[in-house]
Amino acid sequence: MSGRMTRRQLMTAGAGIAAFGGLFGGISVGFAMAADTKVRMTTGLRAATHSMSWLGTEAGMFKKQGLDVSFPKLELGAAEVTAGLMRGDWEFCHAGTLPFAENVLNGGDAVVLLRNTAPHKNQFIVARREHTTLGHLAGKRVGVLSDVYTGQSGVNTRLTLEKAGVTATYVRLGTYQNIYAALAAGDIDAGTQPVHLRFSGERQYGWNVFDTTGFDADIPSVCGTTRKLIASNRDLVTRVVRGYVETIHAFKTQPDVFVPLLQRFLNIGDRKVAEDLHAFYVPLFPHAPRLAMSEGMQAVRDVLSKKYPAAQRLQESDISDSSFIDELERSGLIQRLYAGDPKR
Repeated sequence: MSGRMTRRQLMTAGAGIAAFGGLFGGISVGFAMAADTKVRMTTGLRAATHSMSWLGTEAGMFKKQGLDVSFPKLELGAAEVTAGLMRGDWEFCHAGTLPFAENVLNGGDAVVLLRNTAPHKNQFIVARREHTTLGHLAGKRVGVLSDVYTGQSGVNTRLTLEKAGVTATYVRLGTYQNIYAALAAGDIDAGTQPVHLRFSGERQYGWNVFDTTGFDADIPSVCGTTRKLIASNRDLVTRVVRGYVETIHAFKTQPDVFVPLLQRFLNIGDRKVAEDLHAFYVPLFPHAPRLAMSEGMQAVRDVLSKKYPAAQRLQESDISDSSFIDELERSGLIQRLYAGDPKR
């Protein structure tokens, strides 16, 4: 008898495997029948606001969707994140809304799927102890992540200082940790910092903290992909969005898992700091993280229109696709996740 299986035998065997898997809730079927789909992601910066995809990967949330997620690089800055998305270096990324909008204005097909968090103060200008007002930063060296005319963090910092009548010298340092280290070493006079490093700098060095006020409305950081990928593999994008939404729920309800992961992602040495940061962000990650910018869209137009006159005609639908989160809501998934504790 031949060692090869006929098509009929193969189908019969497959049915047997499926039936066997069904006895155990189908847990092993995915592994028996097909390998996980490989997906690459990245972030523009390392902050709690940009952490959800990485946390979900480490916690195994995307694995449940049959996805093998990797992060080829992290903390690349806005311009490189969207450029890599266009080159095909990764399929999904976290960045600011502005880089996505600028990509579209330049003819690209980057598209926002989800906002990272609800509106809140998450970026600050932190200055050495002797600089007690923003006015003291006139002519001083201010550390930023990247370009202050394109990168969302840099634009916000520049506009905040300009509103205070300040012209500063901007030093591009790439990461928040680099800015923190340069400020501690006295190489710069001030710099942009996220929530956890703002608190650390206040406690350790007595640095002064100023809110950023560059934007007249909420312009969130976001998670997105390309319209090309949506058209070619909508199922993949659906699974990523579902994994992301389920990660948000797990973040809110499983602090024992996510506090140490947050600590690792942000390189936080003090567990208590990570616990406080987790508690701070639990209410800020939305159940249904739809972009929904309202007046923030006009703020995007205002920021970009000097460079791109067409920006004044830009609509939210030009830069985003809410259909995936809409579908999840209609399916009842989000309602089921929070049925026991809707206030989280």
